[in-house]
Amino acid sequence: MIRIKKELIESLTEAARRSSRKRMNYNLHKSMDENVQRFFNAFETDSYVRPHRHVQPGRFELFLCIRGKGAAIIFADDANITDTSILSPEGECIGVEIPDNTWHTIIALSPDTVFFEVKEGPYMPIEDKDFAPWAPDAADPGHVDYLKNLREAILLRTGN
Repeated sequence: MIRIKKELIESLTEAARRSSRKRMNYNLHKSMDENVQRFFNAFETDSYVRPHRHVQPGRFELFLCIRGKGAAIIFADDANITDTSILSPEGECIGVEIPDNTWHTIIALSPDTVFFEVKEGPYMPIEDKDFAPWAPDAADPGHVDYLKNLREAILLRTGN
């Protein structure tokens, strides 16, 4: 049995704060070869996940917000936002499941946000994601403005 204690979440958020990516995960699965990948992912507000999709059939992603506040954003092929969900353990929506072949990203709207994620394995880094050609790479300094624009779009769409 794996016990998930508050101390784990606290240490994970502290590690995310110190990380250059402003994000840190803690895997519950023992191997990347497992059929179900389960992990906590701590995000800071300046962490950027490039919009992407999982093109392999059945490659869903489930996000549950267990701390803080975040947003799941869905895009059309032309980069337009088609749907957003504000995620928070205190809010109306605490999680989303994103189906395969759907352009998406997830962002933190408050510091020390933690998601619990579940997705089908095994994890194959080369084939895991199809990155959106219209979104900047995380190494591109332009991602900072892109992330800011996503936040502003969420505010306009949701008022949050």
